[in-house]
Amino acid sequence: MRSIGWMVLIAAAQLSAQTDSPSWSERWDQYVERTYSWKRIGEVAAETAFDQSFQLRKCGRPPYCFPRDFGGALAMRTTRTTIELGVGALLHEDVRRSPSNQLGFRRRFVYAVVHASLANGTNHPAYARFAGTLGGAAVSSAWRGRPISADRMAEGFGWSLVADVEDSLWTEFEPDVKRVGKRILHRR
Repeated sequence: MRSIGWMVLIAAAQLSAQTDSPSWSERWDQYVERTYSWKRIGEVAAETAFDQSFQLRKCGRPPYCFPRDFGGALAMRTTRTTIELGVGALLHEDVRRSPSNQLGFRRRFVYAVVHASLANGTNHPAYARFAGTLGGAAVSSAWRGRPISADRMAEGFGWSLVADVEDSLWTEFEPDVKRVGKRILHRR
């Protein structure tokens, strides 16, 4: 946990307040939507069920594995988004993702990958997202009854970086995917 504190102190020393930083009410609304909306909770449930389908042998008591894993995923998400809310407000970071509005697949793809770990509209790392990730990894380890070690934190942080790239790509290309999906549905 000391690493999170150091990360916040270093980030605070490097950053000045941004003029386009979201207001507290905007941050709160985004936090509530990201953490407690039915859509997001449904996504966590679907992701947990998908993960369960590949780990049936790993679980010794199958009927009890889904509730345990679903609860752990919700606890991790709540921890991560709560830390992002607080650290983001402290550092005046905007952790929301926005599309690039550029033309061409290659430019948009590169933009999404490069900006996956950056705060929105800036060229500095998203320290709030990193702090939330480390907090979520610690809660996930504790939820599963495993010791919180540097290896587990590094593993959680690494997988989170991969998920950040995925989220960034989805933010960039979601309108296109929806448009293609609507075309396919209307052809039938």
